[in-house]
Amino acid sequence: MIEVKISGRGGQGAVLASQVLAAAFFEKGFYVQSFPSFGAERRGAPVSAFLRVDTKEITLRYSVQSPDWMVLFDANLLKNPMVMVGMSGKTSLLVNTKLTKDLEVRECKGFYVVDANSIAEELKLKTTSFSMVNTAMVGAFARASGLLDLESVEKVIADMAPVKRESNVAAARKAFETVKEVSR
Repeated sequence: MIEVKISGRGGQGAVLASQVLAAAFFEKGFYVQSFPSFGAERRGAPVSAFLRVDTKEITLRYSVQSPDWMVLFDANLLKNPMVMVGMSGKTSLLVNTKLTKDLEVRECKGFYVVDANSIAEELKLKTTSFSMVNTAMVGAFARASGLLDLESVEKVIADMAPVKRESNVAAARKAFETVKEVSR
């Protein structure tokens, strides 16, 4: 079983990203669970969504405790102990940031970065408060993890994106092409 924790700020689309990934895995024949966890329900507050993927039925009914992957929509969340709960040396980490150095990252299995903010801004995927980085982060996750191909992700985004479908597909594609593994 693969367990993923996706964390962002309220309004960035972490919950929708989890649902898009779940749909892409489901279309590939996997069993999936996707569910959110909210603290203070306000725009800008930390929000997490969880995803489980397996080749057999998933019967667990509790939150992800030790994720195989953590996906952070905001590099500042690295400093939030509540968000980083469960991070271990077996966890791979994907962070939305321009930086490849000067980030305080605990020991992890693999460390990946993508500048999803720039991608979203270039494609005009913004609200008044945030760059909408969710589809870019989905594309980056597909490439970094090697678990999904770009075509599957693009198809699901085209089906599920509530607005600007072409721009959201383009964001996933660009992030898929530009995500980098950072050696530590």
